[in-house]
Amino acid sequence: MRKEECMTAARVLALVMAAMAMAASGCAMFNKGTMHYSRTTTVGKELVDLKDALDKGALTQDEYAKAKKDILEGGPVKLDASCSAKK
Repeated sequence: MRKEECMTAARVLALVMAAMAMAASGCAMFNKGTMHYSRTTTVGKELVDLKDALDKGALTQDEYAKAKKDILEGGPVKLDASCSAKK
C-alpha cells in the first residue's frame, strides 16, 4: 500500500472506532424513560425471606418493619443503604 492509502485506511478505522465507542456509551445517556416496578415473587415469599434475614441478623428490627410495610403496600422495598451497616 502507498503511504496515502495507509493514512486514509487509518483515518477510516479511527472514525469507525470512535463511532462505535460513542454508540456504546450513548445508549444509557439518552435513556430517560420512566422506570416501572414489577414483582417477580409472591408477597408471601418476600415476607418469608425478609423474616429469614431478620433472624440471621442481616436486618435490624426497624429495617424489618419498614421493609415489611413496603412489601405489604405492594411497592418495591426501599432501605437506606447507610442503615444496613450494623453498629
